Amino acid sequence: MYRLLAPILILAALLVAPTASAVAAALPAPPGMPPKGKVLLGVGGHELTPTTFDRMTGAKHDIHLVSVNWNESREGGWAWALDSKVRDARKGGYRLMIHIAPNTNAGTEGRSPGAVARGLADRYLISFGQYVNATGEYVYVRPPAEMNGHWSLWAAYNRNGSKRNADHSTTNYRRAFIRMALISRGGEVAKINASLRRNGMPPLNTSATNLTSSGKISTVFNPQARGAPDVRGNQPWDYYPGKYVVDYVANDLYVQRGKAAWAAHDALYKKYAPTHPFMVAEYAPWGYDDPAFVKRMFQWVAARPRTVALMYFNGTGKNTFFLSKKPRSLAMYKSSAKAARYSCPGITATWHLCTAEPAQTVTD
Repeated sequence: MYRLLAPILILAALLVAPTASAVAAALPAPPGMPPKGKVLLGVGGHELTPTTFDRMTGAKHDIHLVSVNWNESREGGWAWALDSKVRDARKGGYRLMIHIAPNTNAGTEGRSPGAVARGLADRYLISFGQYVNATGEYVYVRPPAEMNGHWSLWAAYNRNGSKRNADHSTTNYRRAFIRMALISRGGEVAKINASLRRNGMPPLNTSATNLTSSGKISTVFNPQARGAPDVRGNQPWDYYPGKYVVDYVANDLYVQRGKAAWAAHDALYKKYAPTHPFMVAEYAPWGYDDPAFVKRMFQWVAARPRTVALMYFNGTGKNTFFLSKKPRSLAMYKSSAKAARYSCPGITATWHLCTAEPAQTVTD
């Protein structure tokens, strides 16, 4: 009887089991998606805004990646840190991607992932969620990125491959990300608390029944495509918090001395693109001019239809990454950015943000 039933049961399971692409199609398009077939250009760092980068490259940039250091005691809170950036974004017709850095201005850790998971930073994070939702703008929230790189204060491993303490485990990173994502999105506290309980965390430290929610906040899971150290337990999937709290998956890719981790970059795309739209959140030649790298990046994006954003990292005060100091790379960038996927015909001159068009459900 078992031999007769087994093939039938297996066939039935195959007929009803969803494929990876079916899962992707079932998930709603996250906030901030461009129209189908379009790719958002962006620029990272505090050195210049997308408006200035537009003039230099001749292309429209729709996202500005900024990093905000951890500071629970700042007078004026998040408004002090973000008001000018929000004003600039509105004036320039672009959006913000906000990296919540784990370090303070002094370079020390603000809170460990374990502390965040236990709710010790809830007041700080709830204030952040209220701020970004109250802007009424689309905002991409990037919790501490490159977490599987030993240089991150939220890494679970040291450079020599040894594990850090329990507060910095991959489990606690996943929990901290979940907590940050739920708070950033806002909504009914009871529903948020139910999700926290399911993930082994205490309820929110608040008396509110609802957190401000605009429906325009999305979250970006941004590991390094390959762990550093490159050991078992320190890979992107060890930190991945789950498809329902991740809206976009991203990677940062730099070329140093002619070498870039293209294979790992492509593997990360292939693993997560069936479920999440993909972003290149940072890329640049590291300290020298490399037009071949820039050309290859644009070619890579053209061949990966689930890629929805390509963001050049221009730096934060030193000229290591300045595109203006790399004339051949700048020329290649100008030429490559003319492709139709980076333009949005039909958008008015006064509002030419690509994502002003209706978002498409992801089905690629």
